Amino acid sequence: MFGHHKKVPKILIVEDFEANHALYRKVFEDVGFEVVIIRKVDDYFIETVCQFSPDIISMDLMIEEDETEHPFAGFDLLFLLKADKRTMQIPVIILTAFFEETKVIKARELGAVDFICVSGHKLQKIPEIFLGYLH
Repeated sequence: MFGHHKKVPKILIVEDFEANHALYRKVFEDVGFEVVIIRKVDDYFIETVCQFSPDIISMDLMIEEDETEHPFAGFDLLFLLKADKRTMQIPVIILTAFFEETKVIKARELGAVDFICVSGHKLQKIPEIFLGYLH
């Protein structure tokens, strides 16, 4: 699938719903991605992203609000990613179960390259959309 000169693309998936993890890992690995999944987001999110240095990021908008004082929503994370020189070039795709036109518009304004509603696609087809943004 990949030539020898091409490195394996790395995807960082930000998804708080653990039941989806194994499924997402499988479909993305099946098309050749190296997959890193993080469930909780904290104040060191940007550092975490830099550490993994993914080629592309998949993010849910409904990140679980935990007991910390600063619950992060997907839009906040998107803003942080696009505001930081180290991460601003990484394409971010919103992958969510909830489709709302206003959220799509806001995500695009904040710099997301795409907005995918999980229920509108065959799960096996979703990684191909991500690959399309890496060429």
